[in-house]
Parts: sequence; C-alpha cells; structure tokens
Amino acid sequence: MSLLKKILIGSLRTENNVFLAPLAGIGDRSFRVMGVRFGAGLTFTEMVSAHGLANLNRKTIDLLEVGRKERPAGIQIFGANPEVMGRAAALCGEHTADLLDLNCGCSVKKVLKAGAGAELLGDPENLYRIVRVCAGSSRYPVSVKMRLGLGEDSINVVENALAAQEAGAMLVTVHPRTACDGYRGAARWEYIARVKERLAIPVCGNGDIMAPGDAVRMILETGCDAVMIGRGAIGNPWLLLNTIRALEAYPDPARYDEPGPEERVRRALEHLRMIVAHKGELRGVREAKRHLHRYLRGIQNAAKARESVFGIETLEEAEWNLLSLLREMGAR
Repeated sequence: MSLLKKILIGSLRTENNVFLAPLAGIGDRSFRVMGVRFGAGLTFTEMVSAHGLANLNRKTIDLLEVGRKERPAGIQIFGANPEVMGRAAALCGEHTADLLDLNCGCSVKKVLKAGAGAELLGDPENLYRIVRVCAGSSRYPVSVKMRLGLGEDSINVVENALAAQEAGAMLVTVHPRTACDGYRGAARWEYIARVKERLAIPVCGNGDIMAPGDAVRMILETGCDAVMIGRGAIGNPWLLLNTIRALEAYPDPARYDEPGPEERVRRALEHLRMIVAHKGELRGVREAKRHLHRYLRGIQNAAKARESVFGIETLEEAEWNLLSLLREMGAR
C-alpha cells in the first residue's frame, strides 16, 4: 500500500504529502523553486513579521512574493497580538499564495521575547484567539506549525493542537522538540502520534528526516498524514524526490536518484545564479554560501573548493570556483 497521497487542507489539495519546511534565512524563492522542481507538494515562505506587515514595511512585504514556479506555497507569519495577526492575515490575502501558516514554533530568543513563536505555546487561550482571528481574516486555509511546548516541564502540544483545530486551523505541523531543546537531541516522534490520535484535521510530522527511509518510518510509527523536510533538503533537493519515490513504492524498495558529483556542482551553480537573480550580487552571493557548502559536501577532491566558499564575495568568484571543479571532473 503506497504511503504517497494527496492532502486536503481546507480548499487546498496538494499533489503529494512531502512538504518543504519554512526555514528562516534559507527558504527564499530560489529554495522554493528548487523544492517544487524536485516534487515538493507544498512549500513555505520564510517567517514574516505580522508587525512588519501591519506597519506596511517594504522589506517585510517583499517576503510575501511567491511566483507560480514556487506553488503551491504557504505564507508563514509570526506575532503575539491577535488584532495585529488578523490584520497581517488579511494583508497576506492581497498576495498570491495557497495557504497561511502561523508560526508557533520559532525558538529564537528575540522572537520569544516578543511573545511570539514558541512562546505562544505557553498560553493556549491566546493561541486559540490568534488562530481564530486569522482563520476569519484569511482568504487562504490556515495551518499552524508548533513545537511540543516551551520546556520539558510544560509539554502541552496536544492541548495546543486541539485549540488550533477548534479555532479553525486546517492542518497542524508538529516539530517534536521543545523551545528549550532548539535542535538538540532526537525529535520525539511519539508526540506526533499523540496529536494525530486526537485531531480530525491532517497532521504533518517534522523533524530528523535526513533520508527517505526516515519519512517512511515517521508515517508508519506516527500515522501522520504528511511529512515536512527542512534542514535535510539544504543543498540536497534530491531528498525530496527520493522521499516521494520511497513513499510511492512502499512496501517495495524504491529506485533512488543518486546525483553524481558533476550533477551536484551543476545544480549548485544553477541555485547560485537563481539567488543572485532574485536578490542582487552582494546579498545573493552572501546568502548562497550556506547552500553551496551543502551541495559540495561529500564530493571527492572538493574539500578545498568547499572551504573557499565562505571567502567568496562576487558572483564571478563563485562561478569560477564551481566551474573549476567541473573542469577537474572532465565535464564539458
């Protein structure tokens, strides 16, 4: 029985149940385009400040830009005030997207100090109010991404998930670590199963999916409807494609697409140019470095090129670095 399926999220029906996670500082337009090319059923923007949107901040509004090659895509917003979140949700409706996602999982200190992100998990009633006003203001279905709770002594993910569902959320994504955990330790998938047991809406599991088999195990162990891949897809979009193949082929073995060194370098070059086209050379090259470093990981004789990535300042330097690698491989 195949584990690959379409997911109905309110009025949105995805082509499959393998989603690309919203990643701050990573999940830009180029990352989403790459995700869709490799089969992602749903992508997300980086988290967008509701306060910035409500104040019509130009840089914040620019984060809402979603092209057709990135869709279906969700806009993820964060904030602590229900009224401000409601205004932001309405503003998001003026931009092309398919879903509105509410961040209740960010554990960055600055976000927590503002009462947003995972800090909302400490007050299920306020979380309910925020989801309710956003669901009432948004032209798109609303989803919520959350962690287990603030800390080990305050794990209340089931309570918060039920509050989100009651308030009108159409999907809940669970990253099974606490805010205090950050990304330390193993993700505790058993909590995804507990949420799935109690909710009537789809549940998406997120955390520690670094290989296609991890996604298969997550679905089998938790019963979750969809999987969300984040850090594992940085510089490795093949993980999305191979996860789709693994879910589709189950219980039979899947045929994986394992990219050779030349393909990895060519894809890194393509991704680099896409980032620069979207963001300009100075910013684009700076932000591309974290992607390039991952694309080159594990390639024989690429250690020097991989280390030199962080000293690159111009597009010409970055291209020369990658094209030199291709020449060494004998590529045309």
